[in-house]
Amino acid sequence: MTPAWIRAGVSLLLFLSATVEGKSQVNQAWAEYMLNYPFANQFNIEFAPTYAVYEGSPRWSTFSFMITPEWSPSERFDIQCAAMVNRTNQNNTRSTDEIREMIGTRINFTPHKRILTRLLVRFEQRNLQNIETGEWTHSNRTRFRAETIAPLNKPTMFSGDQLLYLTLDAEAFVVIDHNLEERYTNRYRFRAGLGYRLNYTWRFELQYMYQVARNTVDTEFDSSDGIIRIRIKQFLNRAKPKSDAND
Repeated sequence: MTPAWIRAGVSLLLFLSATVEGKSQVNQAWAEYMLNYPFANQFNIEFAPTYAVYEGSPRWSTFSFMITPEWSPSERFDIQCAAMVNRTNQNNTRSTDEIREMIGTRINFTPHKRILTRLLVRFEQRNLQNIETGEWTHSNRTRFRAETIAPLNKPTMFSGDQLLYLTLDAEAFVVIDHNLEERYTNRYRFRAGLGYRLNYTWRFELQYMYQVARNTVDTEFDSSDGIIRIRIKQFLNRAKPKSDAND
C-alpha cells in the first residue's frame, strides 16, 4: 500500500497542475543542468546552462549560462551572487544578448526540520543588447521567492540516498525602473515539482511552472504560460552535502 505522505504529495502536485491547466496549456519546455562544487563546508559554486523553447508562432528560444557562488555563514542565512549571459531569439526578426549581475540572500526559516521553508531575495541588474541594432538598454529588478521542500519517503531531507521529495514555490518580480523590450518580462511564477535524490552526486527534478509575463516587444500585453522544467543536479565534492540547490 502506498504511504499516505506519498499519496498526499502526488495529489497536491496533480491538483496544482490541473488548476493552472485551466488557465494555460503547456507551451514551453526548459532543460537545466546544475553542476555544483561545495568546499570548505561553507561555500558552493554552481555552474548552470539552461535551454528554454516556445514552439508556438512566432518561435521563441533562449540559451543561458550562469555562475553562482554562495556562502553559508550560518544555518539561517545564505549569501549569493551570480553572473549570467544569454542569447534569446525573441521572435522571427529580433534577437538579444543579455548580461545579468545578481546579489541576494536566502533566509532559512526551518533548517534541519522535516519541511524546509525559506525566502530567497535577489537584486538584479540587467543589460540587454538588440543584436540587429547593437543598442544596449538597462534595467534593475528585485525578485522574491517563497520556497517549501518536503521529503516524501524519508524522515528529513538529510536522510540519505533514494530520497523522493516535493517542491513548491511562488515568485514575484518587481521592476525598479522600467521594463526591457523582450518577449517575456516576468511578473509572477508558481511552481510545483517532484525530485529524486539518487545519491549525493545526482538529483533529478521534474517541475510544472505557471508563469505570468508581459510582452514588451511591440504592444504591451500580459501572457500566461505553462512550462515543463527538467533539472539535473550534480555535486562533485562531498565536503558539504546539500539536499537542495538554487533556482
